[in-house]
Amino acid sequence: MTWLHPSLVWLIGIVPVVAGLYAYARRQRSRAWERLGDPGFLQQMTAVARPRRRLVKAGLAVTGTALVVVSLLGPRFGTEVREVERSGIDLVIALDVSASMQAEDVAPSRLERAKNEIKGLLDGLSGDRVGLVLFAGDGFVQCPLTTDYGAVRLFLDVADADLMPTPGTRFRAAMDAAVRAFDTAADTSRAPAASARSRALLIVSDGENHTGGLERVKDTARDHRIALFTAGVGEPTGTTIPIYEQGQQVGVKRNRQGGVVTTRLEESALTTLAEEGAYFRIGRTSSALPDMQEAIDALEARAFGTERFSEYAELYQWPLAAGLALLFLDVLIPGRARPSSPVAHSRPG
Repeated sequence: MTWLHPSLVWLIGIVPVVAGLYAYARRQRSRAWERLGDPGFLQQMTAVARPRRRLVKAGLAVTGTALVVVSLLGPRFGTEVREVERSGIDLVIALDVSASMQAEDVAPSRLERAKNEIKGLLDGLSGDRVGLVLFAGDGFVQCPLTTDYGAVRLFLDVADADLMPTPGTRFRAAMDAAVRAFDTAADTSRAPAASARSRALLIVSDGENHTGGLERVKDTARDHRIALFTAGVGEPTGTTIPIYEQGQQVGVKRNRQGGVVTTRLEESALTTLAEEGAYFRIGRTSSALPDMQEAIDALEARAFGTERFSEYAELYQWPLAAGLALLFLDVLIPGRARPSSPVAHSRPG
């Protein structure tokens, strides 16, 4: 037998306290009768008070209290241990948070639109582990792989360009951070089949890669058995990058020479990365990212471990019912018997 709430074991101390109160009350009554000093009167009072009945009531109250305490501890017996297999893929989403993602050629901005589309993608997932990587000139794991999609949404909400100390867009940084996320999850997983899970990386960006090295990114994906997908956010026509201060636009981004910086969706880099996966366009009025659900379903959903569950027979209701019944019975039984004839209270002369 095990206990559901072992931390409540201190409640057992209530039982001796209740027993002690009854013992103290009985001792006080005995002393009060002894002070009266009239044997005849004491005999009549004893017949009315019924000490044995009071003893029975005390036993009912103490036993009932003990049973209620036992029920609060949650007694239970384990019936069987069974294994449940879980299946799915590991998906890391790498979100570009560089300055160009602040452009507003898609409403409300590229970054906010990307967040909303990713949240929509999460709504269609079930059983897959999802992680979040933020990148610009550098990359880091914002949320490790998890099946708690609510946590992923919370991390998405706080994703912002201010989190990245290094400006620019470097896909290599996104891939390196994603590999760390996959490897960390494999190292910490207790499942023996952790290394056999299908892996997928979705890079969501406007495609402005400032360092090249696309082939190296693809080679890393092959080496680590990662299916590579990309999603392009924005429009091919150029637009400016607004600058906000305290919620108000105060200008647009300029280069060192004072010229206005423009940014556009660079699909060529994204399609090159996704040659072995798929590319999804997120434009001003439409989005193809929901189609990624089909691509995920097409991946082999491998078993990623089993979990052992112990099924317990909960028994708290039996001591609870018995305890409450005894306490109710204690209330019903009167402490004094109804006298058959009036008790004379006259004192001897």
